[in-house]
Amino acid sequence: MEIIRRCTNFLFGMECLGCGRASEQLDPWLCSACREELAREALAYSFPSPDAMCMFPVRPLTRRLVHALKYRGLPGMASYLVRRSTAVKGGEIAQSMALLARPFYFVPVPLHSSRFRERGYNQAQKIASALATCTGGRVCNWLSRTNFRVSQTKLSREERGYNVAGAFEPKLPRNMPSRGTIFVVDDVYTTGATTGACVHALRRGTVLDTKVCTLLYDEPVSATMDFVADCRMEWDGNYGD
Repeated sequence: MEIIRRCTNFLFGMECLGCGRASEQLDPWLCSACREELAREALAYSFPSPDAMCMFPVRPLTRRLVHALKYRGLPGMASYLVRRSTAVKGGEIAQSMALLARPFYFVPVPLHSSRFRERGYNQAQKIASALATCTGGRVCNWLSRTNFRVSQTKLSREERGYNVAGAFEPKLPRNMPSRGTIFVVDDVYTTGATTGACVHALRRGTVLDTKVCTLLYDEPVSATMDFVADCRMEWDGNYGD
């Protein structure tokens, strides 16, 4: 942890990723005030549908941290956020998971190959790995992405559904498990179009109960703000989405 802290301080000038202020008390990314704010945000978890659970709301702090995960080459942010959510340590999401059949199979929403080459990793895969570590589950790449049209963040609810229709195909093992629960994992849940398309694809090949788990819940009305923020990150840092 000390090595990580020193490297991060060197790279980011000892600035808190939450508030941007210089601090010598980073952990390695947040100052004490932002850590306290993140703990409060963890209590604002959401269940936007009966089959979906989201660990944090979209707020200025959580949006910045997920953008760091996606655009600043910080895959460790996925584990950082999961470990501070109510999905672990007996929190509310953990209690909801405890009612579901085990083992757990965490299936990340796949990136299109072009996006993977730009980013170098799939943030959903990192989130799934963190969830599997915290719950004793497994990461299973049981989906493939067949196409990519445009970013979901600039589309209406209806357009989002059309944009991902048929975009995912199941890639299930020949000896599919007969018990347990599947979780489709992504970074942000807005209308549920992307994760819903994934759930639909998986249910074509398995009778296992299938849920959705994401880091953030983004009210659909704020999707335009996210799109603008994504574009700014791309312009400023030459990152893709």
